[in-house]
Amino acid sequence: MARKRRKKKIFKSVMSLLVLIVVAGYQLLYGQGEVEKGERFEVTLSKTVDGDTAWFLVDGQDTKVRFLYIDTPESTNEIEPYGKEASEFVAQKLTQAQKIELELNSDGDQYDKYDRMLAWVFIDGKLLQEEIAREGYCKKFYDYGYQYTYKEDIIKADEQAREEKKGIYSTEKDTEVSFLTNLLFLIF
Repeated sequence: MARKRRKKKIFKSVMSLLVLIVVAGYQLLYGQGEVEKGERFEVTLSKTVDGDTAWFLVDGQDTKVRFLYIDTPESTNEIEPYGKEASEFVAQKLTQAQKIELELNSDGDQYDKYDRMLAWVFIDGKLLQEEIAREGYCKKFYDYGYQYTYKEDIIKADEQAREEKKGIYSTEKDTEVSFLTNLLFLIF
């Protein structure tokens, strides 16, 4: 009788241990860890989409990420001037990066209405959105009234591109239209 109880106790212990191992393994393989806003976390590039969107492996899951604050000319469904150049610039930066990190803004939504993660993108420690703006590939800013962590850096980089007549600012007409578009977007 005591022997039967002992076998039953061992069986329960082994089963409990197996359940714990299965649950821990599932969490490790498939669980999406909680990402802290304002903290950088390393990711792996899956593929680029265009100048302001890419897919990354985040906690083992393919995640579509929309780059915060900027909007580059379109290069997928609709082709806009400098859309292809912006897309190629981003693809080159991301594929050549040794280290890619994302950071969620400390204020605002983590996902947009299309279920894309909204993030700051860092390549080898440098803010990608700032580099995109510095090359003159921001056609406008997406400012929804949040406290965007790197807003001022991006605006300064965009102003530098305008002064140096880079990207969308390479012709006078483009400079005036992009400047007015960004100004109106920031006001309203």
